[in-house]
Amino acid sequence: MVIDEEILKDGIDEKILARLIERHSLERGRFNRLFDYYTGRHDICSRKRSSDKIANNKIVCNHAKYIVDIAKSYLVGNPVAYTCSEGYDIEAVKNSFYVQDMASIDAELEKTMSIFGRAYELIYADEESAPKSVCLPPANTFIVYGAGVGENPLCGIHYYKKRDLNGGVTGVCCLVCDDTMLYTYESGRDSFANMRLADKRRHYFGKLPMIEYRNNEERQGDFEQLIPLIDAYNILQSDRVNDKEQFVDAFLFLTGIDLDSNQAKKLREERILMGYDGATAQYLAKVMSENDVEVLKDALKTDIHRFSMVPDLSDRTFGSNLSGVAIKYKLMGFEQHVRNKERYFSKSLKKRFELYVSFLTLKGAMEYVPIHRVDVTFTRNMPVNELEVSQMVRNLQGIAARETLLAQLSFVGDPKEEAMKAERERSDEDKK
Repeated sequence: MVIDEEILKDGIDEKILARLIERHSLERGRFNRLFDYYTGRHDICSRKRSSDKIANNKIVCNHAKYIVDIAKSYLVGNPVAYTCSEGYDIEAVKNSFYVQDMASIDAELEKTMSIFGRAYELIYADEESAPKSVCLPPANTFIVYGAGVGENPLCGIHYYKKRDLNGGVTGVCCLVCDDTMLYTYESGRDSFANMRLADKRRHYFGKLPMIEYRNNEERQGDFEQLIPLIDAYNILQSDRVNDKEQFVDAFLFLTGIDLDSNQAKKLREERILMGYDGATAQYLAKVMSENDVEVLKDALKTDIHRFSMVPDLSDRTFGSNLSGVAIKYKLMGFEQHVRNKERYFSKSLKKRFELYVSFLTLKGAMEYVPIHRVDVTFTRNMPVNELEVSQMVRNLQGIAARETLLAQLSFVGDPKEEAMKAERERSDEDKK
């Protein structure tokens, strides 16, 4: 959300806060729709037919979930690695990440931004003054930016309703953070227009401790533009089942035979029809061309995967005899799509790393490390020929640094620590 910086020059108050929340709540319908599609509640589920006696199957083929889950697993299925230039130590930050299982938080952030086009992370200090991260839903979280040149984050806002055991609303709460302070606004009514400042405290992170993760420049989800194609595929599959059901229940057309209602019921139950001179019987059913339907289904499926840039891994062309180079060529479009996501994701991860460094430096747990001295490395989660990689590592010994070579091995989580272990083992063997 972008506003004029002059509006908040004297700080934020209850009226401004209520207005900002009101503006953001206008997007709730879009967020709900995207979440429904990810969880399988598609428009086909609410389709009604002209009569209750007409077949109305509702088949959901959840391409939305497939697109999001494949992209998430490919990008952050392997934990993100952090390395720094020689002479700097970032072990304190990495240990803080390990303690709270940051790989799981990264996966949650990636899934959220793939669904909604954006995700938010709040960094706070727990009861033991340790920095922690939490993923916040974009449906009730946003960052306010200044309208000047560049995006200057002014404040981050997270709001929600308090509920009792029965689900009734007992009040509302809103957390607001800026570069130095964390404010808490509350109200005992079901309205964000009557909140009062309940608490404020310093957060000691040096910058805004809320980070926005963008899926792309437009902040659109991975399947958001494909919803009409997904709907068309669901309708096609549902109508195929409907046609089969209606074919079984087709009308029996009799000529030259006079049956009353009781005889017709008996005929339906016993399924036996006596022969009559000159009489004929045939079913009235529309002729279905399965080939045409199959061609349309394949066309829709191809378009879904083409425009999402997420490949159909169940396709027969992904055979087990493909080489690593052949697989990379087939995944080229998907790789470009993921690289674009990676660029935005990496930018936000560096902001997180900078906040952790600032907080831990202030605590005296580490020395300050400039963010430009830190590299964020993503390892694609895909089948790898370990033999080829090991041969490459062996051939490059003496040319590339040992830690760089160890980083190429998928089973090595921390190249620096692995290099130290190997050095200690060699030292122990030499002593023996």
